[in-house]
Amino acid sequence: MTKKSDPQRPTEAILASQETPIVRPRLNYTLSGIAVSPGYAIGRAHRIEQRRARIPRYHVEATAIAVELERLDEALEASDQQLADIKQKLGGGEREDIQILDAHRLMLKDEMLVGRTRILITEQHLNAEWALKKTVDEIKHLFDDLEDDYLRSRQADVDFVGDRIMRNLSGSAHPRLSQVHPGAIIIAHDLSPADTAFLLHARVQGFAIDVGGSTSHTAIMARSLKLPAVVGLEQITEHVGTGDELILDGCSGRLIINPEPEELAHYQQLKARFETQRARVDALGLKPAITTDGCRVKIAGNIELWEETALVQSSGASGVGLYRTEYLYMNRETLPDENEQYEHYRRVIELCRPHCATIRTLDLGGDKFINPLQLAREMNPVMGLRAIRLCLKEQDIFRTQIRALLRASAHGDLRIMVPLISELGEVRQVKQIIAECRAEVIAAGQRVAAEVPFGIMIEVPSAAVMADHLAREVDFFAIGTNDLVQYTLAIDRSNEHVAHLYHPLHPAVFRLLHSVIQAGKAAGIGVSLCGEMAGDPFCTPVLLGLGLDEMSMNAASIPVVKTVIRSLSLEACRSLVEEIRNMETTSDIEARVGSWLEDFLGDRVPKEIFDPAQHMSTLTPAR
Repeated sequence: MTKKSDPQRPTEAILASQETPIVRPRLNYTLSGIAVSPGYAIGRAHRIEQRRARIPRYHVEATAIAVELERLDEALEASDQQLADIKQKLGGGEREDIQILDAHRLMLKDEMLVGRTRILITEQHLNAEWALKKTVDEIKHLFDDLEDDYLRSRQADVDFVGDRIMRNLSGSAHPRLSQVHPGAIIIAHDLSPADTAFLLHARVQGFAIDVGGSTSHTAIMARSLKLPAVVGLEQITEHVGTGDELILDGCSGRLIINPEPEELAHYQQLKARFETQRARVDALGLKPAITTDGCRVKIAGNIELWEETALVQSSGASGVGLYRTEYLYMNRETLPDENEQYEHYRRVIELCRPHCATIRTLDLGGDKFINPLQLAREMNPVMGLRAIRLCLKEQDIFRTQIRALLRASAHGDLRIMVPLISELGEVRQVKQIIAECRAEVIAAGQRVAAEVPFGIMIEVPSAAVMADHLAREVDFFAIGTNDLVQYTLAIDRSNEHVAHLYHPLHPAVFRLLHSVIQAGKAAGIGVSLCGEMAGDPFCTPVLLGLGLDEMSMNAASIPVVKTVIRSLSLEACRSLVEEIRNMETTSDIEARVGSWLEDFLGDRVPKEIFDPAQHMSTLTPAR
C-alpha cells in the first residue's frame, strides 16, 4: 500500500456510519491494491459497515432438537429466497455472475454444510447457530493448506453462505446496501458475490475492499458484471469515509482519495476512452484469432462447471480446452457415480459442438481433499499423492471416471487429458486402463466414439525433459504452466515471501516450453497451453513465436488475447523469440518483450485495454 502522504485519520473516519458523510479537512492521497476488474469509476464513497452476526452458544434439551432443526430449515429457505431474488433482478443467461449465485444456492443444500450441521444439533445437542459455526469452521479448515489459488479462494464462498444463513438464524441485519445511492463507489472490508450482484442493480460505479484476490468469486463477479474493482487494499475502510470523493482505477489497482482537479480531468478522459475501447474489444473477441500474416490460433476456454461452457463460447472460445473435473468431487460426502459424471461430461460435449471439449481427469489429492477418500495430510502435498498418482492407486475411482468419459464421447468431439504425468510408465498404464474400460462399456451395450484422442499435461519438469519420448505415446500435449513454473523454479506461488520469484518468462521455463513444443511438432501432435500464462497478453507474442497453436484461458481473458493476436505478425513473433532465446535473466527477457510489444503494437491495441508499459510496472525483478 503506497500513499502520497500518510496523514493521521480522525477517529470519526474509522467509526463512520454508512449514511453520514464525514466532515474533515480535504486530504489527497493514493492507495494501491490488486486490480481485479478493469475500468474506471469516479464518484463519492459509500462505506458499508459489516459486523458479523452474533453467535449464541448453548446446549439444548432433547425435547428442543426439533425446534432447532426447524429454525435451521427456515434460515436455509430464507437464504435461498434472498439469492433467488438477487438472481431474478440480474436476469437470466449463462453469465458467470448467474452461475456463482446458483452455486451459492446449491451450497444451501450441500450435505457437508447442512447435513453436518443437522448432526451436530441432533447428536451433540448444540443450538443451530453454534452447530452451523462449527460446521463452517470445519469446512474452511479443509482449504487452509490448498496450493491452488482458485480453490483456496473458495473458502470465502463457504464463509459468505454461512454468514447469510447465520444472519437469518439469529435475526441479525444483512449489510445495508439498499441505501446506496446510484453512482457511488462502495468501500467495504469484504463483499460477497451476492452483495456484488446487488451493487449492479443499485447502479454503483465500482468497489474497493480490504481483502480478496484475483481468483475470488467476488472478483469474478465484478469482471462478469463489468464493475471496476480493486481488492487487497488491507485498510481501506480505515482511510475512507462516506462522502469522500474517489477515483477508482481498476486497471492499475489504484484508489485516489479526494483527487486534485487535474487528476479528476485526466481520469474522466481515461474513463471515456476505456468504455469506448472495451466495446470494440468485446466485439473483436467473437472474431477468429488470426495474425496479420494469416496464422490462425485456436482459443479455447477453461471451465470448472459444465454450466460455464456457454459462457466461454459466448466470449469467443472455440470449445473447451480444460474442464477441471475435480469440482464434481468436492464439497460432498459421497463420490459421484458413473451416471452422474456421464451427464456432466455429455452436457459439456454437446454444448461445445462443433468444437472439441478437452476434459481433464481427476487432479485430486495433495492440496485438494475430498471427504470420501479420507486422505492423510502430507508434509508437501503438491509433490505427494495427487492427480494421476492417486488415480493409479485408487483405480476404482479412476475407472469409473474413464467409463463415464468414454460413454460421453458418443455425443461429440471429446479429448481425454491426464494431469501430472512424470514418466512414460504412467502413460502406458493409463492407456491400458482406457482400453480395458472401452471394452467394458462396449460389452455393456453402450456407445463409444470410434476414436477418443488421449493426451497428457506437461507440468512436471521430468515430463518436459522427456517430451520427445512421451510424444510418441499420446495424441496431444497440454502445457500446464501454473505447476510447470512452480516446480521448475521451486517456488510456492501461494507463499507471499517467495511469490515475487514466480516468473513464467524465466529463461529455464522458456527453454522447457521451447523443447516441449518442438517435441510435439516433431512427433506431429498438437500442443496447447492452458495455464494462466495463456490468458496473459504480455506473454502472447512469446507463445506464438515458440510455435504454440492453441491456448485455453478463462472467459474474461479471451477478447483481449484475441485482439492482441489479431494485431501481431507470426514472423515478427518468431524473430522476437530468436532474440530472447539466449538471454540469461528474467528481467532481460521481460524488458525486451515489454519494449517489443510497445513498439510493435503501437496503437493497434488500445492502451486502455492492454498497456505493456503498465504491465511491466507490476512485474518484480527476480533477485
